Amino acid sequence: MDAESGGSALSSPSGPTTMSEGASPQERKIQDIKEEDMYSNEHGSYMPCFTPESEENMEFVSQTSLRVDSTSEKFKVTVKRPCSSTTDDVMTTSPAYSGGDSCQASPDSALQPTPSSSSSTPLLPPCRVCGEKASGFHYGVNTCEACKGFFRRSLRRKTEYKCVKSDRSCTIAPGKRNGCPLCRYNKCLAVGMSKEAIKTGRYTHEKRTRDIREIKRLQNQVEVKEEVKESPSEAHEKTIIVNEEFERLAEHMDNAQKTMYGPLLGFWTNQKAIFKLTNDYAEAFRLKLEMFGSMNNLSKEEYQQFYSQTGIDLDNRLMLVTNFASNMEKNITKFVTFTKTIPGFATLPLEDQASLVKSSRFEFWIFGFWKFINTERKVLTGPARNCYHSSELCNVWDKDFVVALFNFAQTLHNLQMTDMEIALVRCICLTYTDRCELKNPEKVEEIQWKMLMCLQYVVEKNHNNSERYFSRIMDRLAAVRNLTDWSNKIAQEVKLDWPILQRHPLLLEMMSM
Repeated sequence: MDAESGGSALSSPSGPTTMSEGASPQERKIQDIKEEDMYSNEHGSYMPCFTPESEENMEFVSQTSLRVDSTSEKFKVTVKRPCSSTTDDVMTTSPAYSGGDSCQASPDSALQPTPSSSSSTPLLPPCRVCGEKASGFHYGVNTCEACKGFFRRSLRRKTEYKCVKSDRSCTIAPGKRNGCPLCRYNKCLAVGMSKEAIKTGRYTHEKRTRDIREIKRLQNQVEVKEEVKESPSEAHEKTIIVNEEFERLAEHMDNAQKTMYGPLLGFWTNQKAIFKLTNDYAEAFRLKLEMFGSMNNLSKEEYQQFYSQTGIDLDNRLMLVTNFASNMEKNITKFVTFTKTIPGFATLPLEDQASLVKSSRFEFWIFGFWKFINTERKVLTGPARNCYHSSELCNVWDKDFVVALFNFAQTLHNLQMTDMEIALVRCICLTYTDRCELKNPEKVEEIQWKMLMCLQYVVEKNHNNSERYFSRIMDRLAAVRNLTDWSNKIAQEVKLDWPILQRHPLLLEMMSM
């Protein structure tokens, strides 16, 4: 089975068609129509989204019944499952899928209608990507056939997409999904689609419940009161309920982060302004290279020798280090102030507080600073609106480290965490007990555990595929540790290479870990 096609039963017998490199929006729209027609020819018409007319007769399939009591003040939805059921899959296998026995669903599409179920199709929210009618659960997300096919083609594509507006802010909505392939692909990633998710084709009881609630909310119906009868195998699945403690904690840390940024908050949250600034600098840097050529061939030793003889900062390395040192020292106080707002952190021994702050400085920075890194134009912007091209950064830091830094920032761009999630992730970074000596590690672990549970709660509220999204965040927290160790080594080298840092004792103390 072709992994990149998701193992879908909806694939064309002759294989998916590919899109040419310079495909126009009209050509992409034709490709989407072909995907939808292929689906209709093989499996019947699209399964409809919830409509008021279907409200009294909505059913999942013969395995699932749904009762709507329209005489009560609130709709009561009861989901019943047969006691003999041994699977969470809603639909049986489509005839076109032959990857297993007749009781196994396609690994990509958890909701594929069969000819016998055309009159009783499951209710689905709109496509997470474009907002049009969804056909099933593809690559880990409810999507339409067109967006499923688009994502499959994107996985096979060897060249990168380009934004038609160059600012990555194109609207992907019903009737507007074919305009910009880059923004459409980025939205696919943002809603949780991935090649690794092709095996997560289990449409569980919990997911059905969430979909019913969302459909009702979209139709502006009255609040749905759920009465769930769980089978023994699903007894561990619980409907998300409001946790007042986590609500208050998340809001508290979000406000603390906003206070930390102060007047810079408007710039930090304005992605369009950041993009324009970095884009303008990238263009100016390109013109500078055309006019004067590159100075990147000058080694560290050659630069230091030339500077000691002439006092001339030939390629602005000294200015870059000076600006970074000044800005970082100003932000250290804000960083420390933020840590004091974490419940329980201020009660730790002062030695523990200092060690935790020093050991987490890089991770705290990158999980908030990724917004200032334009990986496409290879430009980094500081809070003071100073821009630097990656090649300029390589004059001061190791080139491989700079490349790894930009690559990691791109993965955080793909995640698109909310500001509240960023604040909680930063708190988690601050409270690792395995990288410094602590007097009270148990208390630190208690603080971190509460932050982890709070983050999980917020993710479940904000994201449909919450388990996968939460695991992606945890994966980034694990991956950043290699960069942290790398940055610590580079920090020691920078202290030796640039004596000007002696003018910034607070920064030197922070780098002493």
